[in-house]
Amino acid sequence: MHTTMTPPEIVPSPAKAAGAAESPPAAATTLAPPPAPTEASRRTHEVFRKVNRWSMVPLLRAGLGPWLGTPIGGYMLLLRVHGRKSGVVRETPLSYFVAEGAAWVCAGFGPTTQWYRNMLADPAVEVVLPGRTFAAIAEEVLDPEVRRRIIPALVHAVGLPGALGGVDPRHATDEQILEAYGWVPLIRLRPFEGPLAAGPDDPGGTAWIWRQVVVLGLIVIVARWTLGGVRRMLGRG
Repeated sequence: MHTTMTPPEIVPSPAKAAGAAESPPAAATTLAPPPAPTEASRRTHEVFRKVNRWSMVPLLRAGLGPWLGTPIGGYMLLLRVHGRKSGVVRETPLSYFVAEGAAWVCAGFGPTTQWYRNMLADPAVEVVLPGRTFAAIAEEVLDPEVRRRIIPALVHAVGLPGALGGVDPRHATDEQILEAYGWVPLIRLRPFEGPLAAGPDDPGGTAWIWRQVVVLGLIVIVARWTLGGVRRMLGRG
């Protein structure tokens, strides 16, 4: 179980260590242009930012990722990158999918997403998955065939939150998903230590079943204990 409570040091990439100029997110210009932001999309972005900062980041940092993932709500990793200006380690929870020896994520708010811009400036990152943490190189993938293979699977792994992209992943075809996410940067997180294999707590695994049974059992126990306490208090009255 991951117990590190403070982010460990991430070794900067050679380009960053040498003081290279910040890389602009130019690669994303080869994708379809992102849709114009709306008031609803701005509000959604702000809600996600606050929820991630105050709940998901602490939970994932504490090693509780295995208890959070389900096919309905999706699966989350914690990505640690260096701030492109400050050099400070920034942590971002992201939906992910494991395939072809790597973990895959999307910059769901497009090329202006801060962690994505930080990643382009310094691709040496650290990834916290359920049950393990590893150093990786982050690579934007523009190859149409790779995007065709990975994006639909990734969106399905996101669960119901994948509908925020404009399609319901439960019913949409691969072509509909690819069209809806044609403007979204796709990132491969390739471990330095070698190919990554999916575990029982990753998308496609079955550990979520017994974990949710345990959670449901605890909820029932707490509910009964609370209800019993209320009844005892009313009986004394």
